Amino acid sequence: KVDGLEVLRTIKNDANLKPIPVVMLTSSREERDLAQSYALGANAYVVKPVEFHQFITAVKELGVFWGVINEPPPEGSEPID
Repeated sequence: KVDGLEVLRTIKNDANLKPIPVVMLTSSREERDLAQSYALGANAYVVKPVEFHQFITAVKELGVFWGVINEPPPEGSEPID
């Protein structure tokens, strides 16, 4: 079984996948997981609600944020390491 951090690590180590924004949608509130996610290149970290309808609302709000509110970097810009 592969956990989300391993998937994130794999994505960010692949030159073709690295530019794709990654939102960690998790049940973990552990500070260690939060810090490690950002250290590995996550663009956002969201603790998913336990209740199903709240979960659906959170996913919809994420879609609005990434699709409407968020301003992506300029085309061709490189991340600062």
